[in-house]
Amino acid sequence: MNKIKLEAAIFDFDGTLVDSETLYTKSLIATANKMNVLQDVDFESMAGYQTQDMYNILIKSHYVPDNFFDETADYFHKIIETDLETFDGVMETLERLKNINIVIASNSDIDYVKNISDKKGFSKYIKDYSCHNEKLKAKPEPDLFLNAFETLKKLNKNLKKENVLIFEDSLAGVEGAKKTGIKIAAITNSYNKEELLKKGADIILNKIDEIFDYIEI
Repeated sequence: MNKIKLEAAIFDFDGTLVDSETLYTKSLIATANKMNVLQDVDFESMAGYQTQDMYNILIKSHYVPDNFFDETADYFHKIIETDLETFDGVMETLERLKNINIVIASNSDIDYVKNISDKKGFSKYIKDYSCHNEKLKAKPEPDLFLNAFETLKKLNKNLKKENVLIFEDSLAGVEGAKKTGIKIAAITNSYNKEELLKKGADIILNKIDEIFDYIEI
């Protein structure tokens, strides 16, 4: 494919910039073991799904205690203080993209995303945040990405989708991004190449900084 003339970018957060998907999966498993429930659930296959969507899937075939996700969240927020890592190549990529507009599109709470962005040094590269709330549906719906694109359009009224790229790692994220008409670079942090291509990824990256083989800035 021809190189994309990149003028703006939309980044997923968990699993793309920081290795929080692994820690959240660890938190789910630890909570399930503690409560002695959901022992047969493959939580890794749910990476990228918003909590309510995960609950809706689980409740169809399992008993889910009312406080299961609250307990999971408590465990998660404890371990991210010490265990959360930025993926290799992320800071270098953001630095090389510092002259284009970047918006985060995340299923996570905006306060959490902003807090981690500040702690990890991402904030100076990010123009705005498009996070799940009562108005914006979670991935795999396209709302977060479309809202991010509209935010980017406000910063550059002449921006076209062909000059934007979405960075994702999850199947839910790629599925949602595909509905926007914007090209998707999927990183194999959470799923393999075949799974991501099947959902509609345009570019597959093993590390995020491989993207410079596919773009012009």
